[in-house]
Amino acid sequence: MDPVTHLSSGLMGGLAARKWFPEARYLLPFAVFASWMPDADIFFGGSDPEFDLLYHRGVSTSFFGALVLALVLAGIYKLVSRRTPYLKSAALFYVLALTHVWLDLITTYGTQLLAPFSNHRFALDGAFIIDPLFTLTALALIGAALIAKRRRHLIAVIGMLWYFAYPLANMAGGALLQELYAEELIRKGVAHDKVHVTPDALSPRYWKVVVTDGPDYLLDTIDLFGDDGPAAPLRVRRADKAYLDELGRQVSMFATYAWFSKWPYYSERTDGDGRTLVFHDLRFTSTNPVLARFYSGHPLPFTLTARLDPEGRITAWSFEGGVSSRADSGGRTQ
Repeated sequence: MDPVTHLSSGLMGGLAARKWFPEARYLLPFAVFASWMPDADIFFGGSDPEFDLLYHRGVSTSFFGALVLALVLAGIYKLVSRRTPYLKSAALFYVLALTHVWLDLITTYGTQLLAPFSNHRFALDGAFIIDPLFTLTALALIGAALIAKRRRHLIAVIGMLWYFAYPLANMAGGALLQELYAEELIRKGVAHDKVHVTPDALSPRYWKVVVTDGPDYLLDTIDLFGDDGPAAPLRVRRADKAYLDELGRQVSMFATYAWFSKWPYYSERTDGDGRTLVFHDLRFTSTNPVLARFYSGHPLPFTLTARLDPEGRITAWSFEGGVSSRADSGGRTQ
């Protein structure tokens, strides 16, 4: 989730908890920092794109990592507010850090909840990574809490509930749309194996639909303000993760991409000197008209390109990171 939403959850949490911390000094700035600190991993790895994929939203955004961070921050806070019990502030900071973890979990990018004990990436379909309705409503509630001093605690508690209620409502809505879309495909006689619906940019108006159809994916957008149903979705060729792992024996980035991607697909160009494979992930591709205009003429995020010689050896590769990625890089092999 975007930094503004993370920081707002910390401010909201600090306002909600203030009633139970009458002796605390500088509680709000520490609460805001607690809600952001799991993102500290962005300062490590430098320009290494593989490190970014492997460890961003890794141990620092896990149950274990958030606990360690909360305990350390509570120790620092004890130096600032000596009258505040250590365990009391540690509990608050852990709740706020876990709220950060939750806000990352509800996006399709997901997070490694069990790191460092497992690198499995968990993800729910609760919100697009930038959701104006979600964030602006939270900011409005913060504003109301700051203005209405007598009802500040109540408004802030309601605000904290908002960070959970909205994504859960989206999940329920997405499940319903998924069922309706599948029924419409059946009614129209469109062959498919599986349908997956997730919030897209400007949700809950726009929803991304990924249909698995044999060797292909179908990509479509549902517009709740006037959609005619699945007419002519974009068809792309699914990438074989086993083949990506095979390429990973030459360049490890390709095995990492196989692990990282959820719905990988590819395009291929061939010439006399070999061929070029371009891999994408449908998590970061959209037929949503807003995103289509945004990315028009620009490379899609999280794109991995390989140049192969006639024998299938990688001679060069490049990677296009995401908007929040610090790592866009490539290499050449011998």
